[in-house]
Amino acid sequence: MRVYEIGDYTKGLSLHIVERPDPVPGHGEVVMNVRATGVNARDLSIMEGALTTRAMPYTRVPLSDNAGDVLAVGPGVDQVEVGDRVTMTHYWQWLDGDWNVSMAEQDYAATLDGFLAEQVVVPAEALVKIPDSMTYEDASTLQSAGLTAWNAVVEAGQVRSCDTILTLGTGGVSVFGMQWAKMLGAQTIVTSSSDDKLERVRALGADYTINYRNSPDWSQEVLDLTDGKGVNVVLNNVGMQEMEKCLLSCASNGRVMYIGANPVAHSQSTSEPVALTRFPNLIIKDLTIKGIIVGSRRMFVDLVQAMTTNQIKPVIDKVFDFDNFLDAIPYMKSGEKLGKIVIRVQ
Repeated sequence: MRVYEIGDYTKGLSLHIVERPDPVPGHGEVVMNVRATGVNARDLSIMEGALTTRAMPYTRVPLSDNAGDVLAVGPGVDQVEVGDRVTMTHYWQWLDGDWNVSMAEQDYAATLDGFLAEQVVVPAEALVKIPDSMTYEDASTLQSAGLTAWNAVVEAGQVRSCDTILTLGTGGVSVFGMQWAKMLGAQTIVTSSSDDKLERVRALGADYTINYRNSPDWSQEVLDLTDGKGVNVVLNNVGMQEMEKCLLSCASNGRVMYIGANPVAHSQSTSEPVALTRFPNLIIKDLTIKGIIVGSRRMFVDLVQAMTTNQIKPVIDKVFDFDNFLDAIPYMKSGEKLGKIVIRVQ
């Protein structure tokens, strides 16, 4: 089988294709025939050696998004059969219940080889079946961006139909966040530096949009759009440098979901973050800042069911073939995309 290895990332992006023996499943494992994967901001950090302080082997296979079919099953597997269409989240040990940081030790594309490969061995208990109505490409957008947004909006955010949410930017998490919020009947505000993207997200269902380049004081515009009340939930996909404005945008009892610290396109403010002790509104409005770390397998099952029931389709900006994967990286970095980039493996 063919796989991409990250190569010597200390010298810049060094990805290359190599041949490896076809994998064999062990007890409780299956071989996934990978059909599609995708690129996230964290994947760029991994490929550039910037995500973790531990040494990353040059042979690491990147990308955590995945969708495929079961090619072979090992002993003790009764959850799936050969031919089943499946996907899984990259923190495979988080099946249900509360997150524990020890689960990060088993992380596809970081501590384990990822899915930019024709075949991957995965634990059967972590798999989620893909419904017949969903394509491999659609399914491959869900386990990182879709599930993170689901956790932020549905699980941790507890968004209701009477709420308004604000999401920063128009990447995968932001667009999914808008879709989940609209599914729940909430109002949505989306920011971007591109009027073209804002027009496109309005066509997708966004109620209000703000060009933060034209309106640097965008938190005030959020208050103006909400009659001075502010929003109930903010998806901060940018980092701590925007936290002050996120808090200023909040209504009483608002929740800021802290998701992304390393934006792909650095077009937001580059000012130093304000110290937590100086954050306005935090105490007087009884606000909450919560870190969001993807989601569990149980959440993933709920997400897939909700998409099927509500006939929700992910927003895929562009699809690249496996052999042309390197072309996806500059496009990702350009900040031109809206939604997700998918890699069709086979």
